[in-house]
Amino acid sequence: MPHHFRFLGISFACLMFGSVSLAYETVRTPLIIAVQKEGSDSIHSLVANTFQRLSIINRNRIPELRYFSVKELQNPDVLNGAHYMICSATVYAALEKYSGLKAVAAVKPSAAISSDHAASTAIVVKADSVHKINTLKELENKVIGISEDASPDIKIHVLNELRMQGFPSKRFVKLKTIPASYEDLLDEFHSGEIHAAAVDPILFTRLPEKIKREFKLLEPRIKDDYALGHTTITYPGWIFAATLNTGRNENERIEAFLKSLPPVGGMGWASEGDYRKMHQILSFLDEPFYKSFRKKSFNELVNENIVWVAAIAAVLLCWIALTIFSNLLIKRRTKELFEANEKRFRAEEHFHSLEKASIVGQMSNIVAHELRQPLAAISNYSLAIRRRLSKGNLDEEALSFAISRLIKESGRASDIIEHVQRYAKGKPSDRIKFNVSDLLAAICNDYVNSQRQPIVHYEGEADISFIGDPLEIELLSRNLIKNALEATSTLHVPEVLVRAEKVSNALKIIVSDNGPTLDDSELENLKEPLRSTKISGLGLGLSIVKRISERYGGHVDFIKNKPSGLSVAVLLHSNA
Repeated sequence: MPHHFRFLGISFACLMFGSVSLAYETVRTPLIIAVQKEGSDSIHSLVANTFQRLSIINRNRIPELRYFSVKELQNPDVLNGAHYMICSATVYAALEKYSGLKAVAAVKPSAAISSDHAASTAIVVKADSVHKINTLKELENKVIGISEDASPDIKIHVLNELRMQGFPSKRFVKLKTIPASYEDLLDEFHSGEIHAAAVDPILFTRLPEKIKREFKLLEPRIKDDYALGHTTITYPGWIFAATLNTGRNENERIEAFLKSLPPVGGMGWASEGDYRKMHQILSFLDEPFYKSFRKKSFNELVNENIVWVAAIAAVLLCWIALTIFSNLLIKRRTKELFEANEKRFRAEEHFHSLEKASIVGQMSNIVAHELRQPLAAISNYSLAIRRRLSKGNLDEEALSFAISRLIKESGRASDIIEHVQRYAKGKPSDRIKFNVSDLLAAICNDYVNSQRQPIVHYEGEADISFIGDPLEIELLSRNLIKNALEATSTLHVPEVLVRAEKVSNALKIIVSDNGPTLDDSELENLKEPLRSTKISGLGLGLSIVKRISERYGGHVDFIKNKPSGLSVAVLLHSNA
């Protein structure tokens, strides 16, 4: 039994140790190191060895390399999750100033005496070139090729070298991006697309001797702090920098670890160099990557977006011009509208005065016709009294009867005159119940030809009663009859018919003729005031008819007759 318990105890202890070890492995956190893609080939072996050794000695963190292009690094958020960054001097200078990167260690080639002189650029030409280029000055108006995967430091080295030698670097030569392989580089030389190439001296020394012999280094610097063949002055090189996501203690441990590593492929880690010179050069050359991080001035924003600025300015100018033109047009149209309204108002006033004059004129004829009877009666009774006075047989009874008749007829005449005055002044008339059939029949009998034969016939219902103003109904009817007679004036056998119909509590008066047929446009003209189908007509007759119908809450309809002619129907309500 004791042996079994001992075996179980040992097994349990092993199991617990394995669990603890597994738990320990699972709590390791990633250590993300961002690496710049362009130009990283020159330090690839050093980065790989560093990563391998860091994975072994750092039991709390799991190193992870993430490669980013220079274009991706222009996004300030791309390094949010990164702890460290391995990049070239140009990229570091920008990120140090605008993203808070802090140098931990720098790459120092064995060929350099210090980190401040760890990089340079070699400008090479074809040894058998027909152009016979031996100096930088002879590159004027020529093309220098730079590999598409080269570090941005190469371009800065070339431009600054030309500037230091007094050449206007941006106009002196043209820089062209070429394919990465040296086979393509040779093809570019052979085709005449480029006349020289700017390369990293470290990568150039790794080429086969056969290829290197095809090139010639321009203006090599012999006695310098950089042992490899190069054309430009020396600069600080690649750097291992910490982001804001790391602390001081961790940075010190990483720095000590990097400096403890042995060199690999002729490269090792050393203390960081002085990058102030890089800031000055990048600012002076107005390098795009460096410039992209700083806050742009107003002039720079305008220059970068000159097309959009010009488009917006053009749109604004067009909008201002359109606004001014619209205001002027609105003012002119408003003035024209005001003048048109004034003319319309004066025309309406003139129309109403004509309408009123026409009504008064027509009513005068009606009044004269109506007054003829009481005046004739007054005249007859007066003559009778005079005749009987001359004969001496005028008794008191006859005189009293004659005087009463005179008073009645004069009162009738006074009532007619007062009615006309009230109507002319626009005062509401007293509506009475009267026989419309008798009124329309009497009106039709007034229209006869030269042989005293009637030319207007009443064919409506008999004994139609209506509550209204007889004078208005007569005025309405006479205007319709007048228009019908004028429409049939050229016919040998004119026919004008007047009808009256009772429609519920309303009265409908219809005047029809056999005149010429009107087309649709002429029919529409009849519905508008001051429009007439007659050459010399003013349209006042129908305007009077419409006005009277509106007083009775009615309306006027125009109906084409078949085969010819027109019917005008007026609907009047007695309770309006």
